[in-house]
Amino acid sequence: MNLSFFQNSFLRLLLTITLFLAASLLPFAGLVFLLFLPLVLYVLCFLADPGKTLIAFLASLCVVTILLWALNASASAPALAAAGFAGMLMFWTVQKRFSVEGVVLLPSLLLVGAIALYFIYGGMQLSITPWQLVEKRIQEAVELNIRLYSQFPLNAEEIQEITNSKPQMISLFTMIFPALCVIAAVFTIWINLLAAGRLLKGRGILPAPLSALSEWSAPAWLVWIFIAAGGMSAVPMAPVRFSGVNLFLVASFIYFLQGLAIVSFFFQHRNISPFFRFLAYFLIAIQQMLMIAIAAVGLFNLWVDFRKYLRKDRTTD
Repeated sequence: MNLSFFQNSFLRLLLTITLFLAASLLPFAGLVFLLFLPLVLYVLCFLADPGKTLIAFLASLCVVTILLWALNASASAPALAAAGFAGMLMFWTVQKRFSVEGVVLLPSLLLVGAIALYFIYGGMQLSITPWQLVEKRIQEAVELNIRLYSQFPLNAEEIQEITNSKPQMISLFTMIFPALCVIAAVFTIWINLLAAGRLLKGRGILPAPLSALSEWSAPAWLVWIFIAAGGMSAVPMAPVRFSGVNLFLVASFIYFLQGLAIVSFFFQHRNISPFFRFLAYFLIAIQQMLMIAIAAVGLFNLWVDFRKYLRKDRTTD
């Protein structure tokens, strides 16, 4: 990519961001563009002047918001704003040399805050509580998925079994909704950072805090939260169990990320080809048991230190 494309033309920068914002509004495919909107703003801040990038984003956001308002579809604008500002915040934390945890946590909190504001404002609009709106949205999503499953070539008994399990599914996803929001936000920022790192590395840009993500480890004290949350999940009192389940899921996800970092470290030290790396990550993404195994690797790394043994094997070779 020619850097002058961004450095010499504010209009081109404006056009690039506007087109990406517009693409984020497409049905179905737009979700992919929205998820990687932080990456676009983050990378553009490196390739162009950060101040110009911010101005171009604000101008593009205003244009798109006005068009959405004219079409009576302005509800999508806050999502665009949150994703874009998350990318700008990623750049700011990297420039300020925050730790990996800070670079991931602050933009993730911004996304979680945006989700919370959506349900607070939406609940006020419908004269219901935010939590009732959460239940309403989850019920709509479950019913939509049941209708989709009913179109698959399944026998009547299987379809009826799925339909009968609707109350349990709604109850389950409502209970773990806070954890799902946190996990989705953190994973979005993590993936954007990884993808942006590859793009920037090819242009000789390697932000210092992110130069060794494969070396990252979760804080040692997290294991106590993990254990306490597991115990709380078994308590029959609803508020305690609710908190325990959500904390347990978030802690497990953090260990999953640490496990992925260890897998990445192994790939780098063994010079595994990109094709086999992609295949391995794809299998991890679709196989639940592999996800659990990777999270277990992340957890037991607290005592085993797998990377230490990988370094020894590399030295021996």
